[in-house]
Amino acid sequence: MADNTTCKKPEEHHLHLCELNTRLSKAELAELHKNPKYVCANCGGRVHSGRNLCVPKRIRT
Repeated sequence: MADNTTCKKPEEHHLHLCELNTRLSKAELAELHKNPKYVCANCGGRVHSGRNLCVPKRIRT
C-alpha cells in the first residue's frame, strides 16, 4: 500500500493512482492516463481526473 500521509483526501485514497496501479489492468490504467489534465504533487503521476490523485495540480497548457 502506498504512503498516503500527504493525501488530501485519505478517505478516497483507494481511488488514487498510487493505489490503482496495483489493482487495474494496463488497459484500465491507460484510460486514466489518456489526455492528462492533472499531475500529482507527490508522485508526478499524470491523469485525466484530479479525483485520481493524492495532491492534484492542474496541468497548465
